[in-house]
Formats: sequence, structure tokens, C-alpha cells
Amino acid sequence: MFKKSIILSLSIIFAIESFTPLNAGGSINDLQNKQASIQSQILEYRNEANALKNEKNSMQADIDSLQLEINALNLELQNYELQKQELNMKINLKEEEIIKLNKDIEENNKLLGERLRAMYKSGTSGYIELILNAENLTDAMTRVDMVQLIVESDVELLKSIEEQKKKVEEVKLSLENEKLELADVIKELSDKKESVETASKAKDDYISSLEQDIKSLELLMVAEEAQSSQIERDILSLQGAGEFSGGGMSWPLPGYSRISSYFGGRADPITGAWSNHRGIDIPGPYGQPIVSSNDGIVIFSGYHWSYGNYVIIDHGGGISTLYSHASKLLVGKGQAVSKGETIALVGSTGYSTGNHVHFEYRINGVPQNPLNYVK
Repeated sequence: MFKKSIILSLSIIFAIESFTPLNAGGSINDLQNKQASIQSQILEYRNEANALKNEKNSMQADIDSLQLEINALNLELQNYELQKQELNMKINLKEEEIIKLNKDIEENNKLLGERLRAMYKSGTSGYIELILNAENLTDAMTRVDMVQLIVESDVELLKSIEEQKKKVEEVKLSLENEKLELADVIKELSDKKESVETASKAKDDYISSLEQDIKSLELLMVAEEAQSSQIERDILSLQGAGEFSGGGMSWPLPGYSRISSYFGGRADPITGAWSNHRGIDIPGPYGQPIVSSNDGIVIFSGYHWSYGNYVIIDHGGGISTLYSHASKLLVGKGQAVSKGETIALVGSTGYSTGNHVHFEYRINGVPQNPLNYVK
């Protein structure tokens, strides 16, 4: 791509530096051949520019698709991060629960130890004293059973707390394992997101290089079009040596008087850019006859990337008319035509947004407002 840009830049420099107004002393045929060659070059540049624009659009579609994927990955990552935070909260709660259970175990161990130490210190005499102080045999047995129950209750409580602690530790371990698995998923998604962002950045950089090449081609087309316009002026200057055929100029599309675009400055109907409109646009049905505005000789009948199929008629006295975007041409170069004679059919060829005839009126090759001359 870099090499291609260098070549395009050199071509532009060559095209601009080599451009000089042509000598009108050459023959009309030579100038028309030169103009046809230039128009062919312009068409080639335009086709290449369109191919680059299509490639750019394709790249942009890829970038848009990747951006959607990035957005989806971001949402997924946010979801997993929330899950991770939730797990951290659960783990913290379990840790607090374990700390509390450890305190309970410690306190209950202390109480049980104190009871056992007291019982150990009192020994057998303690039991005998406890029984002798009983009011009766039943009371004595009850007191012995109560002591045993208290000790057994302490032991069972410790066992229960230990079991709770074990279950909580198991849950905590499970949560920590889940957190580790989640971290792996988040890492994988982050890596994937980074990869997608890298691919998107590469395509974006490529689009920038395509835009540079498109601009280069557009500059080439501007230079070539300027030369083509100069040749056209030379042709019109050469062909205007005869006398004007006389009479008024008639409307080129009988029965259709609406003008969709007037002569002079206007916003381009396709790009929206401000441009100079060199004629008037008259909409009409596809295939509707286009007629010559006056008697004259056809000095050009062919195709132009912008005009599409078009005809130029020399009326003498430096006056000529141009009719473009035709679906079909019915006259050839060098043919004599009469005022009102059908020369082409309405279409939308070339740089056009719909069926119409683009009509120009020129004096010594310079476009004039047709409405000042044609009725």
C-alpha cells in the first residue's frame, strides 16, 4: 500500500506538471482523439477509486462488526466482574462466619474445660457430697444425671460447632475455586477483546491508507479533467469558424419544461459538495426523444464518465449545444442535423441520479445560461 501511494503521488506530480493548455492549431480530429484518451484515463482512475471505496466500505463493515463484538465482550466482562464481586462478598461473609464459629468453639472449649477441671478437683468426694446433700434418693440421682447431661451437652455443642465450621470452610473453598475459574474466564475474554481491538485497529489503519489513495486518485482525476476541459474548449474554438446557422434555439425536450437543476452554483446531487453546474437538467421519461436546438453539424457523439452518452452539435459562429445522459445516441460525428431532429433518447447514463437530459449552451466553448438563448 505504501508503494502504491508513492506511485500515485508521482503520477499526480507528472499529471499536474505536464498539463499545459493545448495549441488550438491542431485538427479537431487530433484533439478529439486526445480527449477520448484522457477520458479513458479518467474512467480508469474512477474505476480504481470506486474499487478502493468499495474496499473501504467493506473494511468499515468489518470494523463495525468487530465493534459490535467488542461491545458484547465488554458486557460479558462486566457481567463476570459483577459475579466476581459477588463471590468476593460471599467469601468475606464466610470468613466472618468462620471467625465467629472459631470464637464460639474457643468459648465453649473454655467452659467445658472449666467444668471438667472443677469436677476433677472435686473428685469422688465431690460426687458423694453432691449425693449426700440431696434431699432424697431421687434428688441424688437427678443431680448426678444433671452433671452428666451438662458435660454431654457441652461436648455435643462443640461437635455441632465443629461441623458447622467444616461446612462453612467447604463452602468457602468451593467459592474460592469458583472465583479462580471465573478469573480464568475473565482472562480469556480480556485476551479475546484485546485481539479483536488489535484487528479493528489494523483495519482502521488500512482504511486510512485507502483514503489517502482515494484522495490521490481524485487529484489525478481533477488534473485529467482539467486537461479534458481545455481540449474541449480548443475543439469548440476550432469548430466555431463558420457562420451561425441562424434562427432561434428550440427546447431540447419537447413537452417537458420542468427544470430540476439550474445553471450555476449548486449542491452536487450525489456528493452534496458545492459545484458549478454548466447547464440545466430537464427530467423526462426513459426513451423520450431529445431534439437538436438548431441546425448544425455533430462534432462529437460518444461516452464520457460524467456526461454518459452525449452529443455536441456545432451551430456555427462559435455556438454549440451539448446533450448528455442519453440512453441511446441516434446521430454520429460529422452528421448534419436539422432543428427539431431527434438526436438521442432520454436516459440516466454517466454521473446521474435519474432520467433527464443535461443541456448546455456554449459560446466559443464557454458555458452560458441556456435559458438566456433557448425557448
